[in-house]
Amino acid sequence: MSDQLWQNAANAIISAGQIPIPANDTLLELLKTIMNEEQAHFIQNFDKPMNIDEIKAKVQMDDNALNAMLDELMHNGIMTGIPSKRTGQVIYRLMPPLPGLFEFTLMRGETTDKTKKIAGLFDKMFGELSELVQGSYDDVVEMFKTVPPITRVVPVEQEIMEKVDHIMPYEDVNLIVDKFDTIAVATCYCRHEKSLLGKECSVTDEKENCLFFGKTARFVIDYQFGKQITQDRAKQILRQSEEAGLVHKSFHDKQDIERDEFAICNCCKCCCGTFELYYRGAAPAHTFTSYVAKADQDLCTECETCVDMCPMEAISLEDGLTIEESYCIGCGVCAYNCPADAITLQRTGKREVFVPPKKVASAA
Repeated sequence: MSDQLWQNAANAIISAGQIPIPANDTLLELLKTIMNEEQAHFIQNFDKPMNIDEIKAKVQMDDNALNAMLDELMHNGIMTGIPSKRTGQVIYRLMPPLPGLFEFTLMRGETTDKTKKIAGLFDKMFGELSELVQGSYDDVVEMFKTVPPITRVVPVEQEIMEKVDHIMPYEDVNLIVDKFDTIAVATCYCRHEKSLLGKECSVTDEKENCLFFGKTARFVIDYQFGKQITQDRAKQILRQSEEAGLVHKSFHDKQDIERDEFAICNCCKCCCGTFELYYRGAAPAHTFTSYVAKADQDLCTECETCVDMCPMEAISLEDGLTIEESYCIGCGVCAYNCPADAITLQRTGKREVFVPPKKVASAA
């Protein structure tokens, strides 16, 4: 019975997301690490996000016990409770492994035996996901093509301010920040995971640079996943991220880029979970963007700065300065850091970038 309990809990967790994580021993061990059997039984009620009345209709618990259960699950990062923009009712959502449990279980930046174990289990999970994808590569890639991107790349501000007459709000990180009165910052879960594994980031020592906005920020603050900051401090963090060569990725309500942002991550190639899954052959690089990098070979001094810094390895100097546009996510890191100004960003309008997972010799 106990084995079936955890298997059912794993299936509920997987069903809450879109990435095909296998319900194997690694995931079961992760769930046993972050929740107890009572919680594992409770979460099986969630086949969709629900308000409190919908939950009460499915469980036999008094109000005090139910509120305590929900509160503990939210504190542990297994569930979120965020008011609906339309109705104001709190909507409780079960977190899938990715994105979800990975972020919330590591977002506080804690260095404990438990968080070290969690980091190790996620690392193992990434390797197993890679093996799964590589083993059925063509079929899985076709499946990935049906899943919409969960991020939008926001370019380095300085690279577009002087080149575009009318900046769209989603194209400028400062304009995004200006939309929100409530802002939180939390530890970068990706860099923290690598640190817990003994693999420090090669790009920056700064870890406190994941930003959350609006009602999601309020949840992050209330449950002590992060702390509240001002708009000015958020903009300072974004400037520092640009100086370090990090990529701004925005996340939107209901994964719809026409809706408001609820978070911005500042990502590096060596730690970022989405980049890591791509390079480990476990998932495509899949995002929306509005720009593409363009090269001027006459200005290029072949210093290789752009080659070293491009998170998608889209730039080559083998036959002069060339950019593989189908790989370019329009982040502007190359243009911002090019000492010869040999690369610029060109506005394209909304563009979907889909690069299949790397084919790797050894998936793990």
